[in-house]
Amino acid sequence: MRTLLKASLGRAYAAAGGLRRLHGGRLVVLTFHRVRPGGEDPQTRAMRTLDAPVPDLRRLLAWMRERYEPVALRDWIGRESPPARPAFAVTFDDGWADNYAHAFPVLRELGIPATIFLATRAVEECLPFWWQMPGLSDFEIQHLKRHSHHWIEAQLAGHPELRKAHENDFLTWAQIREMGQSGLVDFGPHGHRHDLLDSMTREEALEDIRHCWTLLNQRAPGALLPALAWPNGNARGDLDAALEAMGLRAAFGTARGAAATPAESRWNLPRNNVDRNLLVHPGLWPWMLMRAR
Repeated sequence: MRTLLKASLGRAYAAAGGLRRLHGGRLVVLTFHRVRPGGEDPQTRAMRTLDAPVPDLRRLLAWMRERYEPVALRDWIGRESPPARPAFAVTFDDGWADNYAHAFPVLRELGIPATIFLATRAVEECLPFWWQMPGLSDFEIQHLKRHSHHWIEAQLAGHPELRKAHENDFLTWAQIREMGQSGLVDFGPHGHRHDLLDSMTREEALEDIRHCWTLLNQRAPGALLPALAWPNGNARGDLDAALEAMGLRAAFGTARGAAATPAESRWNLPRNNVDRNLLVHPGLWPWMLMRAR
């Protein structure tokens, strides 16, 4: 019932021209994570709500392209001027291998640019994220997120079998360079360990970001977006000058919204998460955009 009501409100708002007025000269950034073949049963995976089935991803991006101009974040940040018309940008978080196998072909087919924010330890060491430990429910994962990164490291050390089980989950540097050379995909830092940066000391947080950004500059220098995506959206306000000194020009959080230029909220810009439930209900897409204010 709630889905039907949201869909009805979104369609009515769009039909009245509300989306054109709301996003005229503004950019809506969409966030995805894993991309999986359609029809696959996700029940055995943690965080399965963040999976995007390929057919639904293609359908949403094609729908967006009919209504909004697809924009590369590097161009938007580089110009620092509002887009000429309602615009959208596509991002993926973490560095999953399925972004190369399943999302990249869709991006090429539709001619839509994207940015992948990389947690570089997963790529560099093929080391899984702590939430991939077997048996964790999504509720437990949300509860455990606030533990210190030292606790998380200890949990990973106690599960050496995880590396073998998930060693092919992540992008390789060769795949990253191939996507970058296409001119369609850029890469930005998402923290080296993907720990919550607001749970660390200032020095630890800066070192984690610096390590990530350095690896990106070394391994894929031709396709970089100088913008951080805060892991889990947990921004902090005491790093702005240091991030700028590293060569970064902006940072993205996870709050819903849209922006005309990076200057509106340079170090915590909005991004709109697209989960599996939203993807499989096209009637909710206008509702999603209506909430990106």
